Amino acid sequence: MEEFNKDYGTFISDFEKAEQEQLEYLRLYKQMTQSQENCVKNQKHLSYLFKQLRKDFKSLQESNLNEEEKYILTEKKASIDQYTSKLAEMQRELPIRENGFYLSTILGSNLNISLLNSDERYKYKKEYESFKLSVTFVTIRESILRLNGSRIKGWWVLHHYISCVLCGITLTWRDGDCYDQFRHVFIYFVCYIGSVQIIQYKYQTGCLRRLHALGQRHCMDVTLEGFSSWMFKGLTFLLPFLIVGYAFQGYCSYRLFDIYLHKDCSREWQVIVLAIMFAIIFIGNSVTLG
Repeated sequence: MEEFNKDYGTFISDFEKAEQEQLEYLRLYKQMTQSQENCVKNQKHLSYLFKQLRKDFKSLQESNLNEEEKYILTEKKASIDQYTSKLAEMQRELPIRENGFYLSTILGSNLNISLLNSDERYKYKKEYESFKLSVTFVTIRESILRLNGSRIKGWWVLHHYISCVLCGITLTWRDGDCYDQFRHVFIYFVCYIGSVQIIQYKYQTGCLRRLHALGQRHCMDVTLEGFSSWMFKGLTFLLPFLIVGYAFQGYCSYRLFDIYLHKDCSREWQVIVLAIMFAIIFIGNSVTLG
């Protein structure tokens, strides 16, 4: 009984301490939320002033200024550009007010998806590189990355939307002579692309860790940004696999067009739609690689 009373007293003491810390946490959280609101208001005000400055600068450029005034205006413009970069960095440290149409539809408009410090962003970016092996929901993660400051090229986001639709059409394509003529090509393509994605994942995660460790780039940059000479060693190994993969996409498009035109498959809409989608992906990837 004495041991029980001792443990009970310890529990009560620790509970009261935890309760006090919880109340302190709630107080600080409320204070932080208020500070965030004030900072957001400051950002809106500064953004408004910046737009006004740009209008004034444009009107002054079109007016007749002497050489001294032009020099002063140029200096002011350089100073404003520096403050613009700082303002953008400050905005990334604040909660995102609008999730955008896509994320609002999928996740809801009231969900806070902000990653408010560099460590959280870097961890999420690392998870994204791993999760990228599955394309079905990668568009959601890419949208979150872009809202948190990543500069992923718009083509890659569009590429994954098209890929999701392409996979859906392929899965719902009924079995038949037309499907059988393309199935073996598609299976070879999927196996090859899966292998290339594993190699690409190893290369990109290695580059990401090194860029982050060296502090050369923003924590939400994709690995194609901030390209350095030391990356060529891995890229020269990866590049031929990517080129063959893109050529494979072009061949899939050609094969589907051939089936549609010469194999009496014009009544199956999946054939022509998949042919067009593979062609778009092939052209987009080739142009982006170039």
